[in-house]
Amino acid sequence: MSGSQHSRFYHWWPWLAFAQIALASLAAGALDLSWAGWRPATCMPDTCFCEALWPGAVAQPVNAYSNLAFVWVGLMILGDAAGAQTAAASSNPMRSQPAYPAVFGAAVVAIGLGSLFYHASMSFAGQWFDVMGMYLLATFLVLYNLARLRPMSGGAFAWAYIAANALLGVLLVLAPEARRQVFAALVVGAVILEAAVFILRRPRIRAVYFAAALACFALAYGIWILDNARILCTPESLLQGHAAWHLLSAAAAGLVYLYYRSEAQ
Repeated sequence: MSGSQHSRFYHWWPWLAFAQIALASLAAGALDLSWAGWRPATCMPDTCFCEALWPGAVAQPVNAYSNLAFVWVGLMILGDAAGAQTAAASSNPMRSQPAYPAVFGAAVVAIGLGSLFYHASMSFAGQWFDVMGMYLLATFLVLYNLARLRPMSGGAFAWAYIAANALLGVLLVLAPEARRQVFAALVVGAVILEAAVFILRRPRIRAVYFAAALACFALAYGIWILDNARILCTPESLLQGHAAWHLLSAAAAGLVYLYYRSEAQ
C-alpha cells in the first residue's frame, strides 16, 4: 500500500466503522425484544431522566441514539492515532506512544456503546457498562496527567489503569449508589492535576481546547441537572436534555484529545 493510499485508509475507516455501528444499532432497535427479565437499573421505575420509557428493544430512543456522538468521536480519535506519523523524538506521549491515544479513543467509544445499551435496556447491566465507560476515560485522564508530572513506564501505566478500573468495576456492583460521586471525584482530580501540570511544567500547549472542553462539560452538566430534576422536561419530545448532555460531553472529549495532542516538546 502506498503512502497516499495508507493515509486515505486511515481517513475513511472510522467513517465506515461508524456507519456500520449506527446501522446495526438502528436495526437492533427494530427487533421485537423485551428487557423484562433483566434486573432493572437503580433509577427504575420513575427516576431515569426525563424521556418517557417506551416498550420494545429501545426504552429511551433519543437518549440511546444520541450516544452515537461518542462513538463517532472515539473512532475519529482512533483513526487519527493510527494514521498519524509517530513523532518518536517528542516528549508528548499522545504523539510518541500510539497506545495512549488508542486507549483514549477506545474509552470514548466504550462510553457511547455502554450508554446506548443502558438507555435501550434501562437494566442494571446497562447501567454498569454506562458508568464503566465514564470511569475508563476519567481514570485515563487522571493517570495521564500523573504521567505528565512524573513520567512512568508504559507497563506501570497499564497496570495502574487496569487495577483502578477493576476496583471501580467491583465498587459499581457493590455500591452503585456511589457512582456519581466517584465519577465527580475522578473528574475533579483530573482537572486539579491538569492545573498542576500547567503551573509546574508550563507546557507549550493550546489551552483554548481545554477551556472549550470545560465550557462544553459545564453546559452539559447544567442541562443534565435540569433534565434529571424534571425542570426542563417534555417526556415524549425528540428534544431531550439528557441527549444534549451526551452530545456536549462527546464534544468535550474530542476537545480534550485535541488539547493533549497539541502539546509541543
